[in-house]
Amino acid sequence: MNRIILLVTGLILLASGAAAATAMLSPVAGEVWRTSMTTTRDWMVHADQATRISEATTASWFTVALLALLLLVVVLAIVVIARLGGGRSSRVIREEACEGVQGAVTIRHGFAVDAITRALTGREEILSARVDTRRVRGADVLHVSVTPRQNTSPADVAGTVTMLVDNLATLTGRETPTLVSIRSGIRSRLAADQSRVN
Repeated sequence: MNRIILLVTGLILLASGAAAATAMLSPVAGEVWRTSMTTTRDWMVHADQATRISEATTASWFTVALLALLLLVVVLAIVVIARLGGGRSSRVIREEACEGVQGAVTIRHGFAVDAITRALTGREEILSARVDTRRVRGADVLHVSVTPRQNTSPADVAGTVTMLVDNLATLTGRETPTLVSIRSGIRSRLAADQSRVN
C-alpha cells in the first residue's frame, strides 16, 4: 500500500513537473497549459456555484462531496493501518505466570533476532537476513526477511527459515507466528558469481 501511494504520487509530481517545464520552454505548450488551467478553474467555479446549498451561504454540495471523499480516504487508511498491525514489538513470547508461580517469562526480540540472523548469515546461499518482531492483530509475529543469492531456490530458503523457526520453538517450548519475506533484486544478481568471504 505504501509503495502504491508513493508510486502514484511520484508519477503525478513527475508529470506535473514535466508539463510545467515544457510549458516554460515551448510557447505552444505554454498556451495549452494556460488554456487547460483556465478551463479547469472555470469548471470548478461553475460546479461550485451550480451546487450551492442555498443563496444565503457560499457552501456547496461540490465542496461537501470533496470533503466527504477526503474523509473517506482518511478512514480507509486508518482501517488498513489497524488491520495490518500495531508496528514493531519488543518481545517474541510472553508466558504468563501459572498458579503458584510468581512473575512471568518474556523472551525479547533480541534473542530471536540474534539466533536466527546468525544462523542465516552463516549460510553460503544467503546474502543478508533481517529479523524483527511486529504486533499484528494483537499477536507478536516474527518477521524474517531474507535476500538469497541469484538462482537459489526460494523453496529451499523457506525450508531453511522454517527449520530455524522450528528449532526456536523447540528451544522455547512455544511456537511463534512467523512471516517469511524472500527478496530478490540487483544485489542478488550482482553477487551471483562472487565467492563469499567470511
